[in-house]
Amino acid sequence: MAKFLNKKEQVFDLKLTSYGHYLMSIGKFKPVFYSFYDDNIIYDKKYAHSASSGVVENQNNVDNRIDNTQYLESLVLFRDVEETLNNGEGASDWYDQTEIIARQQVPTKDIFRLDTPLGDALIEGDTNKAPAWKVVSLQSVISSIDEVDSPNDSRIPQLNIDAMYVKKVRESQEATNTISSELTRTSTFEDGRIIVLEQKDPLYYIEEVNTQLLTKNFEIEIFQVLTSSNLGNYEQLERKYFKTEIPQVQNGFLVSETPQTVPQKELTTDDVEYYFDLLIDSEVDQKIACRGASFFNKRSYYVDLDFDCVETDEENIFYDIYGSATEPEVCLD
Repeated sequence: MAKFLNKKEQVFDLKLTSYGHYLMSIGKFKPVFYSFYDDNIIYDKKYAHSASSGVVENQNNVDNRIDNTQYLESLVLFRDVEETLNNGEGASDWYDQTEIIARQQVPTKDIFRLDTPLGDALIEGDTNKAPAWKVVSLQSVISSIDEVDSPNDSRIPQLNIDAMYVKKVRESQEATNTISSELTRTSTFEDGRIIVLEQKDPLYYIEEVNTQLLTKNFEIEIFQVLTSSNLGNYEQLERKYFKTEIPQVQNGFLVSETPQTVPQKELTTDDVEYYFDLLIDSEVDQKIACRGASFFNKRSYYVDLDFDCVETDEENIFYDIYGSATEPEVCLD
Protein backbone atom coordinates (compact mmCIF):
# COMPACT_ATOMS: atom_id res chain seq x y z
CA MET A 1 0.00 0.00 0.00
CA ALA A 2 1.41 3.37 -1.04
CA LYS A 3 2.10 6.01 1.60
CA PHE A 4 2.70 9.74 1.47
CA LEU A 5 6.30 10.92 1.50
CA ASN A 6 7.56 12.66 4.62
CA LYS A 7 9.29 15.65 3.03
CA LYS A 8 11.13 16.51 6.23
CA GLU A 9 12.94 13.16 6.31
CA GLN A 10 12.78 11.78 2.77
CA VAL A 11 14.48 13.66 -0.04
CA PHE A 12 14.88 10.69 -2.37
CA ASP A 13 12.72 7.59 -2.46
CA LEU A 14 14.33 4.67 -4.30
CA LYS A 15 12.68 1.26 -4.46
CA LEU A 16 13.24 -1.92 -6.45
CA THR A 17 10.58 -4.14 -7.92
CA SER A 18 10.52 -7.80 -6.92
CA TYR A 19 12.20 -8.62 -10.20
CA GLY A 20 14.85 -5.96 -9.53
CA HIS A 21 15.51 -7.45 -6.08
CA TYR A 22 16.05 -10.86 -7.64
CA LEU A 23 18.44 -9.53 -10.30
CA MET A 24 20.45 -7.76 -7.59
CA SER A 25 20.64 -10.96 -5.53
CA ILE A 26 22.30 -12.84 -8.40
CA GLY A 27 24.53 -9.92 -9.47
CA LYS A 28 22.74 -9.06 -12.70
CA PHE A 29 21.21 -5.73 -11.68
CA LYS A 30 23.53 -3.01 -12.98
CA PRO A 31 21.79 0.38 -13.34
CA VAL A 32 23.67 2.80 -15.58
CA PHE A 33 21.03 5.43 -16.52
CA TYR A 34 18.47 7.57 -14.75
CA SER A 35 15.77 10.02 -15.81
CA PHE A 36 13.50 12.61 -14.22
CA TYR A 37 9.71 12.97 -14.56
CA ASP A 38 7.18 15.63 -13.70
CA ASP A 39 3.95 13.90 -14.73
CA ASN A 40 2.69 14.11 -11.12
CA ILE A 41 2.96 17.91 -11.05
CA ILE A 42 0.17 20.25 -12.12
CA TYR A 43 1.80 23.46 -13.31
CA ASP A 44 -1.49 25.12 -14.26
CA LYS A 45 -4.39 24.57 -11.86
CA LYS A 46 -7.02 24.98 -14.56
CA TYR A 47 -6.10 21.56 -15.98
CA ALA A 48 -7.28 19.95 -12.72
CA HIS A 49 -10.77 21.39 -13.15
CA SER A 50 -13.34 21.46 -15.91
CA ALA A 51 -13.15 24.22 -18.49
CA SER A 52 -16.48 25.64 -17.35
CA SER A 53 -15.37 26.07 -13.71
CA GLY A 54 -13.44 29.22 -14.58
CA VAL A 55 -10.60 28.48 -12.13
CA VAL A 56 -7.81 31.03 -12.44
CA GLU A 57 -4.62 30.82 -10.38
CA ASN A 58 -2.18 33.61 -9.73
CA GLN A 59 1.24 32.72 -11.10
CA ASN A 60 2.90 33.72 -7.82
CA ASN A 61 0.92 31.00 -6.02
CA VAL A 62 2.08 28.16 -8.28
CA ASP A 63 5.45 27.61 -6.55
CA ASN A 64 3.93 27.40 -3.06
CA ARG A 65 1.21 25.02 -4.22
CA ILE A 66 3.72 22.66 -5.87
CA ASP A 67 6.04 22.73 -2.84
CA ASN A 68 3.21 22.04 -0.39
CA THR A 69 1.57 19.27 -2.40
CA GLN A 70 1.84 15.81 -0.86
CA TYR A 71 3.28 13.04 -3.03
CA LEU A 72 3.10 9.27 -2.79
CA GLU A 73 6.06 6.96 -2.34
CA SER A 74 7.46 5.09 -5.32
CA LEU A 75 5.30 2.41 -6.88
CA VAL A 76 6.84 -0.96 -7.71
CA LEU A 77 3.87 -2.83 -9.19
CA PHE A 78 3.34 -2.20 -12.88
CA ARG A 79 0.54 -4.63 -13.75
CA ASP A 80 -2.82 -5.84 -12.44
CA VAL A 81 -2.80 -7.37 -8.97
CA GLU A 82 -4.93 -10.28 -10.21
CA GLU A 83 -2.40 -11.10 -12.90
CA THR A 84 0.45 -10.93 -10.38
CA LEU A 85 -1.29 -13.32 -7.98
CA ASN A 86 -2.22 -15.74 -10.76
CA ASN A 87 1.39 -15.88 -11.91
CA GLY A 88 2.59 -16.45 -8.36
CA GLU A 89 4.96 -13.49 -8.25
CA GLY A 90 6.55 -13.14 -4.86
CA ALA A 91 7.07 -16.85 -4.37
CA SER A 92 10.62 -18.00 -3.73
CA ASP A 93 10.70 -20.19 -6.83
CA TRP A 94 9.09 -17.62 -9.19
CA TYR A 95 12.26 -16.38 -10.85
CA ASP A 96 14.79 -18.65 -12.49
CA GLN A 97 17.33 -18.40 -15.30
CA THR A 98 14.67 -19.18 -17.90
CA GLU A 99 12.51 -16.32 -16.62
CA ILE A 100 15.43 -13.88 -16.79
CA ILE A 101 16.12 -14.73 -20.43
CA ALA A 102 12.42 -14.59 -21.27
CA ARG A 103 11.97 -11.12 -19.77
CA GLN A 104 15.05 -9.84 -21.55
CA GLN A 105 13.63 -10.97 -24.90
CA VAL A 106 9.90 -10.32 -24.41
CA PRO A 107 9.13 -7.22 -22.33
CA THR A 108 6.24 -7.60 -19.91
CA LYS A 109 3.05 -5.68 -20.61
CA ASP A 110 2.90 -2.80 -18.12
CA ILE A 111 -0.22 -0.90 -17.13
CA PHE A 112 1.78 2.03 -15.72
CA ARG A 113 4.50 3.26 -18.03
CA LEU A 114 7.17 5.86 -17.44
CA ASP A 115 7.28 7.09 -21.03
CA THR A 116 7.40 10.89 -20.58
CA PRO A 117 10.85 11.69 -19.14
CA LEU A 118 12.17 15.23 -19.05
CA GLY A 119 14.48 16.00 -21.95
CA ASP A 120 17.01 18.65 -22.89
CA ALA A 121 16.19 21.80 -24.83
CA LEU A 122 18.53 24.06 -26.76
CA ILE A 123 18.68 27.13 -24.52
CA GLU A 124 20.66 29.13 -27.09
CA GLY A 125 17.97 28.55 -29.75
CA ASP A 126 14.29 29.34 -30.04
CA THR A 127 12.82 28.51 -26.62
CA ASN A 128 9.33 28.39 -28.11
CA LYS A 129 10.20 25.22 -30.03
CA ALA A 130 10.08 21.89 -28.21
CA PRO A 131 12.52 19.05 -29.00
CA ALA A 132 11.31 17.12 -32.02
CA TRP A 133 12.30 14.33 -34.39
CA LYS A 134 13.44 14.89 -37.95
CA VAL A 135 13.31 11.74 -40.07
CA VAL A 136 14.18 11.84 -43.78
CA SER A 137 14.01 8.81 -46.06
CA LEU A 138 17.11 8.88 -48.26
CA GLN A 139 16.16 5.52 -49.81
CA SER A 140 12.89 3.53 -49.61
CA VAL A 141 9.45 4.99 -48.86
CA ILE A 142 7.59 5.91 -45.66
CA SER A 143 4.15 4.44 -46.42
CA SER A 144 2.30 5.64 -43.29
CA ILE A 145 2.80 7.18 -39.86
CA ASP A 146 1.09 6.45 -36.53
CA GLU A 147 1.55 8.71 -33.51
CA VAL A 148 1.09 5.79 -31.08
CA ASP A 149 1.56 2.03 -31.15
CA SER A 150 -2.08 1.07 -30.61
CA PRO A 151 -1.69 -2.77 -30.67
CA ASN A 152 0.87 -2.58 -27.85
CA ASP A 153 -0.70 0.37 -26.00
CA SER A 154 2.53 2.34 -26.28
CA ARG A 155 3.15 6.02 -26.98
CA ILE A 156 6.00 5.31 -29.37
CA PRO A 157 5.50 6.86 -32.85
CA GLN A 158 5.44 4.31 -35.66
CA LEU A 159 6.97 4.81 -39.13
CA ASN A 160 5.84 2.13 -41.56
CA ILE A 161 8.23 1.75 -44.48
CA ASP A 162 8.27 -0.12 -47.78
CA ALA A 163 11.61 -1.59 -48.86
CA MET A 164 11.82 -2.62 -52.53
CA TYR A 165 13.69 -5.73 -53.69
CA VAL A 166 13.23 -6.60 -57.38
CA LYS A 167 14.69 -9.41 -59.51
CA LYS A 168 15.67 -8.33 -63.02
CA VAL A 169 17.23 -9.98 -66.05
CA ARG A 170 20.18 -8.07 -67.46
CA GLU A 171 23.03 -8.48 -69.85
CA SER A 172 26.18 -9.68 -68.16
CA GLN A 173 28.26 -6.79 -69.50
CA GLU A 174 25.65 -4.27 -68.35
CA ALA A 175 25.55 -5.64 -64.81
CA THR A 176 29.28 -5.15 -64.31
CA ASN A 177 28.75 -1.37 -64.22
CA THR A 178 25.79 -1.35 -61.81
CA ILE A 179 25.78 0.62 -58.59
CA SER A 180 26.64 -0.91 -55.26
CA SER A 181 22.99 -1.41 -54.27
CA GLU A 182 22.89 -4.51 -56.52
CA LEU A 183 24.75 -6.98 -54.34
CA THR A 184 23.27 -10.29 -55.43
CA ARG A 185 23.41 -11.79 -58.92
CA THR A 186 23.61 -15.16 -60.54
CA SER A 187 26.35 -16.50 -62.75
CA THR A 188 26.12 -15.85 -66.50
CA PHE A 189 23.67 -18.04 -68.43
CA GLU A 190 24.25 -19.41 -71.94
CA ASP A 191 22.46 -16.46 -73.54
CA GLY A 192 24.89 -14.03 -71.86
CA ARG A 193 22.35 -12.78 -69.33
CA ILE A 194 22.22 -12.88 -65.57
CA ILE A 195 19.57 -12.34 -62.87
CA VAL A 196 20.32 -9.51 -60.46
CA LEU A 197 18.56 -8.51 -57.25
CA GLU A 198 18.09 -4.76 -57.06
CA GLN A 199 18.10 -3.84 -53.38
CA LYS A 200 16.66 -0.56 -52.20
CA ASP A 201 17.67 -0.99 -48.58
CA PRO A 202 16.05 1.45 -46.14
CA LEU A 203 18.36 4.40 -45.51
CA TYR A 204 17.22 7.13 -43.13
CA TYR A 205 18.58 10.36 -41.76
CA ILE A 206 17.42 10.81 -38.15
CA GLU A 207 18.05 13.96 -36.11
CA GLU A 208 16.71 15.28 -32.82
CA VAL A 209 16.23 19.01 -33.37
CA ASN A 210 15.85 21.89 -30.90
CA THR A 211 18.07 20.16 -28.35
CA GLN A 212 21.74 19.66 -27.55
CA LEU A 213 23.82 17.85 -30.15
CA LEU A 214 25.85 15.15 -28.40
CA THR A 215 28.18 12.46 -29.73
CA LYS A 216 25.74 9.65 -28.90
CA ASN A 217 22.15 10.83 -29.13
CA PHE A 218 20.46 7.54 -29.96
CA GLU A 219 20.15 3.94 -28.88
CA ILE A 220 18.96 1.29 -31.33
CA GLU A 221 16.86 -1.70 -30.27
CA ILE A 222 15.53 -4.37 -32.63
CA PHE A 223 12.30 -6.31 -31.94
CA GLN A 224 10.54 -9.03 -33.87
CA VAL A 225 6.76 -8.60 -33.99
CA LEU A 226 4.99 -11.86 -33.13
CA THR A 227 1.29 -12.20 -33.86
CA SER A 228 -1.03 -15.02 -32.87
CA SER A 229 -4.76 -15.63 -32.54
CA ASN A 230 -4.21 -16.14 -28.82
CA LEU A 231 -2.85 -12.61 -28.43
CA GLY A 232 -5.94 -10.92 -29.86
CA ASN A 233 -5.16 -7.35 -30.89
CA TYR A 234 -1.99 -7.34 -28.79
CA GLU A 235 1.34 -7.93 -30.54
CA GLN A 236 4.16 -9.63 -28.72
CA LEU A 237 7.57 -8.03 -29.17
CA GLU A 238 10.62 -10.28 -28.97
CA ARG A 239 13.88 -8.42 -28.59
CA LYS A 240 16.97 -9.29 -30.61
CA TYR A 241 20.46 -8.42 -29.39
CA PHE A 242 23.60 -7.22 -31.15
CA LYS A 243 26.46 -9.69 -30.82
CA THR A 244 28.88 -8.65 -33.53
CA GLU A 245 31.30 -6.86 -31.22
CA ILE A 246 32.81 -8.56 -28.20
CA PRO A 247 33.41 -6.08 -25.32
CA GLN A 248 37.09 -5.46 -24.71
CA VAL A 249 36.41 -4.70 -21.04
CA GLN A 250 34.37 -7.20 -19.05
CA ASN A 251 33.66 -6.74 -15.33
CA GLY A 252 36.34 -4.06 -15.16
CA PHE A 253 39.08 -6.19 -16.77
CA LEU A 254 40.66 -5.80 -20.22
CA VAL A 255 40.12 -9.16 -21.94
CA SER A 256 41.46 -8.26 -25.41
CA GLU A 257 43.86 -5.63 -26.73
CA THR A 258 42.01 -5.20 -30.03
CA PRO A 259 38.25 -5.23 -30.87
CA GLN A 260 36.93 -8.68 -31.79
CA THR A 261 33.75 -9.78 -33.55
CA VAL A 262 31.59 -12.87 -33.18
CA PRO A 263 32.10 -15.36 -36.05
CA GLN A 264 29.12 -15.58 -38.41
CA LYS A 265 28.65 -19.28 -37.71
CA GLU A 266 28.07 -18.57 -34.01
CA LEU A 267 25.09 -16.27 -34.63
CA THR A 268 21.65 -17.53 -33.64
CA THR A 269 18.07 -16.43 -34.28
CA ASP A 270 18.29 -14.30 -31.12
CA ASP A 271 20.91 -12.04 -32.72
CA VAL A 272 20.24 -9.00 -34.90
CA GLU A 273 23.09 -9.88 -37.26
CA TYR A 274 21.35 -13.16 -38.11
CA TYR A 275 18.72 -11.09 -39.97
CA PHE A 276 20.22 -7.69 -40.78
CA ASP A 277 23.42 -5.78 -41.42
CA LEU A 278 22.82 -2.50 -39.59
CA LEU A 279 25.12 0.33 -40.70
CA ILE A 280 25.25 3.77 -39.07
CA ASP A 281 26.89 7.14 -39.77
CA SER A 282 30.01 6.80 -41.93
CA GLU A 283 29.43 3.04 -42.42
CA VAL A 284 26.60 3.59 -44.91
CA ASP A 285 27.00 3.79 -48.70
CA GLN A 286 28.08 7.41 -49.05
CA LYS A 287 27.10 7.60 -52.72
CA ILE A 288 23.47 6.68 -51.98
CA ALA A 289 23.36 8.92 -48.89
CA CYS A 290 24.75 11.92 -50.77
CA ARG A 291 22.33 11.42 -53.64
CA GLY A 292 19.38 11.41 -51.24
CA ALA A 293 20.73 14.36 -49.24
CA SER A 294 21.19 16.40 -52.42
CA PHE A 295 17.58 15.73 -53.40
CA PHE A 296 16.18 17.00 -50.09
CA ASN A 297 18.63 19.89 -49.67
CA LYS A 298 17.32 21.38 -52.92
CA ARG A 299 13.85 21.35 -51.34
CA SER A 300 14.99 22.98 -48.06
CA TYR A 301 14.80 19.72 -46.06
CA TYR A 302 18.39 20.09 -45.01
CA VAL A 303 20.30 16.88 -44.31
CA ASP A 304 23.60 17.28 -42.43
CA LEU A 305 25.66 14.15 -43.01
CA ASP A 306 28.74 13.22 -40.98
CA PHE A 307 30.87 13.09 -44.12
CA ASP A 308 31.49 15.36 -47.09
CA CYS A 309 29.79 14.57 -50.36
CA VAL A 310 32.20 14.77 -53.30
CA GLU A 311 30.65 16.14 -56.44
CA THR A 312 31.20 14.11 -59.59
CA ASP A 313 32.48 15.49 -62.89
CA GLU A 314 28.97 15.27 -64.32
CA GLU A 315 27.76 17.76 -61.75
CA ASN A 316 30.53 20.27 -62.63
CA ILE A 317 29.75 20.66 -66.32
CA PHE A 318 29.30 24.27 -67.36
CA TYR A 319 27.30 25.20 -70.43
CA ASP A 320 27.69 28.25 -72.62
CA ILE A 321 24.27 29.89 -72.69
CA TYR A 322 25.27 31.90 -75.75
CA GLY A 323 25.96 28.89 -77.93
CA SER A 324 29.18 27.50 -79.37
CA ALA A 325 32.37 29.48 -79.42
CA THR A 326 32.95 31.57 -82.58
CA GLU A 327 35.81 33.57 -84.04
CA PRO A 328 35.94 37.05 -82.55
CA GLU A 329 34.72 39.76 -84.83
CA VAL A 330 37.00 42.67 -85.72
CA CYS A 331 35.26 45.99 -85.44
CA LEU A 332 36.48 48.40 -88.12
CA ASP A 333 36.75 52.08 -87.50
